[in-house]
Amino acid sequence: MEIRHLQTFITIVELQGFTKAAEHLGYAQSTITSHIRILEDEMGEVLFDRLGKKVILTHVGKKLVPYAKQMLDVYKEIKNITSHSNNVSGDLIIGASESLTIYRLGKILKEYKKNYPNVNIILKAAKCSDLRSKLHSGEIDIAFTIEPEIRDIDLVVKNLKDEDMVIVSAPDADLEFLVANCEGEVARESIIFSERGCIARAAFENYLRQKKIRYVNPLEFSSIEAIKKCVMNGLGISLVPYYTVRDEIREGRLKMIGVTEPLGQFRTQLTYHKNKSVSVPMSKLIELTLNESINWR
Repeated sequence: MEIRHLQTFITIVELQGFTKAAEHLGYAQSTITSHIRILEDEMGEVLFDRLGKKVILTHVGKKLVPYAKQMLDVYKEIKNITSHSNNVSGDLIIGASESLTIYRLGKILKEYKKNYPNVNIILKAAKCSDLRSKLHSGEIDIAFTIEPEIRDIDLVVKNLKDEDMVIVSAPDADLEFLVANCEGEVARESIIFSERGCIARAAFENYLRQKKIRYVNPLEFSSIEAIKKCVMNGLGISLVPYYTVRDEIREGRLKMIGVTEPLGQFRTQLTYHKNKSVSVPMSKLIELTLNESINWR
């Protein structure tokens, strides 16, 4: 049983198909099929049921998944065994929200690459809820999210900073309706939401609901930078982390009101799965992040 065969098996499981796995791994379709046949011969059991174009794990296949992932983690750790910075190597897959990638991680990753140039960093941007799912599936090694406190017994969570959330608008916009008793009124400015499924969007919707402020035809963007530019251009108001608009507020290009209730406290958090083997590249990133995040305070 070879590591490459297990890697092929897990890739098929994660991408849900032989063809996608072949494209991802750079193998011919026949090679992927051969790897699985070898595994099935060694196991003495079929691992996948082929139902038309779909492949579905058999009972034995499902039981193999966690063991295969553990073996791949151990293999990665063996490859990365070293106590010397210059020899730290291997892959490190990081998941992060867009705003943290732009405003928090740049300096950390620059310092990391300077210290550990042989580590191959793969950065994946996604919504915070999706990042937690990717931790559970083993698709990423470590995640950076901004959201209320994560309560998940299967994740190791390190709080890096409590974050301020603010509602921002163009300098000449009317924000008084958000602080005055305007129950039942239609919002005087257009509402700009982040994409569906985003925790900040749900928090903003809940805020408006609690205030009993009505709105029609809201705008929706998946990019924090697009939201910020639209707000600056007077297209509406939005809820964003303060660190993403700090400079624009200081320069008078945006104005804001702070928001606490009923949002709850948002935090920048570093997380990884409790059963994940912490490789040397992972431990070095965690150490560097904890040291750097002190300056955020």
